[in-house]
Amino acid sequence: MYAIVEVGGRQYRVAPGEKFLVEKLKQPAGALVELPVMLLSDETGVRVGKPYVDGKTLSARVIGEAKGEKLIAFKYMPKKRYRKKTGHRQHYTVLQVADETAAAPTPAETTVATE
Repeated sequence: MYAIVEVGGRQYRVAPGEKFLVEKLKQPAGALVELPVMLLSDETGVRVGKPYVDGKTLSARVIGEAKGEKLIAFKYMPKKRYRKKTGHRQHYTVLQVADETAAAPTPAETTVATE
């Protein structure tokens, strides 16, 4: 089974238990994030959404934050003694796919066991 989900305007192909990097999210480590599913492939076949598959979301747990590899920007003007070197490292959030669920339960459907 795999799915294509959208996070931060980008699309990612993910499978259960897989870890992947997304643009930095304002979520603490250990939080659950619900991601909209654009395409879902499982044993019953492939379902494509318009733009999202109805009633399907994907739960992912925030593992932590990470930095991407260093990118170097170098400006140079010949014969002018001008050289400028700068670097950049993008911040990412690491997500791990928990499971694929049906639509989120409404408050009326949620039951709480009391003793």
